[in-house]
Amino acid sequence: MNVIELLKAEGREPFDVLFGTDWWTDCDDVGALSLLLNAHKAGIIRLCCVGINSVMDLSAASVDALCAERGLDIPIGIDTAAVRDPVKCRYQKPLAEASSRSLDNGDCPEAYKLYRSVLADSDGNAVIVDVGFPEIIMQLLKSPPDGISPLPGVELVKSKVREIRLMAGDWSRDGGREYNLSAYPVCGEAGDYICRNSPVPVVFLGYEVGEKVICGGRLDRGGLVYKAYAAHGHPDGRCAWDPMTALAAVIDDDERAGYRRVTGTASVDPDTGCNHFTPSPDGKHSYLVMTREPRFYSDMIDEII
Repeated sequence: MNVIELLKAEGREPFDVLFGTDWWTDCDDVGALSLLLNAHKAGIIRLCCVGINSVMDLSAASVDALCAERGLDIPIGIDTAAVRDPVKCRYQKPLAEASSRSLDNGDCPEAYKLYRSVLADSDGNAVIVDVGFPEIIMQLLKSPPDGISPLPGVELVKSKVREIRLMAGDWSRDGGREYNLSAYPVCGEAGDYICRNSPVPVVFLGYEVGEKVICGGRLDRGGLVYKAYAAHGHPDGRCAWDPMTALAAVIDDDERAGYRRVTGTASVDPDTGCNHFTPSPDGKHSYLVMTREPRFYSDMIDEII
């Protein structure tokens, strides 16, 4: 039995997950979404929505294609102010072409508004998982009361979200610099804003963790996840930054997932995206440190995606 099947056999109650992805520069986002979709189908989580924080013509269609492959219809939100660079994405077209459904970006709501709608209906135990640029979370925190909820963003998150999990930063050294926090000016700005304003714990899985683990080498070659990995140039597997972040959130038990937390206060330079950390037992931020060998994580992920 894989870990998803074990959790199901144990009868664990599902919780809401809101998933954010840049879905363009790397194929590990596809592995992460595949993992979450399978956890949703197993009843371990409720994948309530997907927020896309970098937008190309086929962003919504390609995400929806992977959902359709699993027989699922998951709400998709678009950050309309997001980065556009279609040259960097090699897997959206083969995914979108594989689906009979045809979802257009224009059919999707603004991502932070979709998050507000999901949270307004949530039971107060939601987890936000973001493996891309974190601006949707910043927009959510900054959002004013509206017809969706009378609560401003910070209060809505405080009342409905248990924790935020980000694939972001390089916590192996002070002043580390990682893509999701530094690729564009909005990335550092969003990382800084989240660290300073999130009312709930923020858990980081850094670059230094995911680069050590390769997953996707056992994919079904007829499936869309393999098509995405192959189109991106990694048919035999890719570094597992995003699937590791998703799986740690799904397992929801650091020791079982193979991590320990370093707790303290994180900060992000809004101009450079460089991250800093001050250890403290009562801090509201933490980053994950691997406690097992890389094969432990790759085996778990490959059994699920």
